[in-house]
Amino acid sequence: FDNKAGLFIGTEIVRRLKEDGGLHPEVGVYVLGTVQEEIGSRGAQTAAFNLAPHAALAVDMGVAMDYPLARAEDQGKLDLGKGPGLSQGPSTNPLVFDLLKGAADRRGLPYQLQAYGDKSPTDARLLQTSRGGAATGLLSVPLRYMHTPSEVLCLADIEATIELVCAFCRDVRPDTDFTP
Repeated sequence: FDNKAGLFIGTEIVRRLKEDGGLHPEVGVYVLGTVQEEIGSRGAQTAAFNLAPHAALAVDMGVAMDYPLARAEDQGKLDLGKGPGLSQGPSTNPLVFDLLKGAADRRGLPYQLQAYGDKSPTDARLLQTSRGGAATGLLSVPLRYMHTPSEVLCLADIEATIELVCAFCRDVRPDTDFTP
């Protein structure tokens, strides 16, 4: 499911924004499926350079640590069924984080807090630094047993992620200032 679930999420976001509306007419939304995230995020870097977005959200899988012998101190605590992880750290913009958290809180959407002490191992780090850089947020869908043949995810986490990204997109206005 790692990365494949993200493609489904992106497709659903576009479908729902189109069908349900609510997006400001001067706000554009691009959904990208990038390549080579595991080996340098080259796809994200190229896309961010070409599009030069004001803001970007990286949606990836996060390592769920809710099984026996899992060491949460190695990866942080992320559980299945409790919503996506909202990340804070060097690769994310604090105002994007606040907008995501506010969108979730106002709509009663579940989420978990995550922190990265170093740069994110996701596309977020390249979205943040490519060209002039984009104000970047990171959502991590909990995934148990990542990078194995027996990955497990929770459909409610997928749904919460879709709803949260759609809510964020609807809340952004042309004059939204992402300057920390």
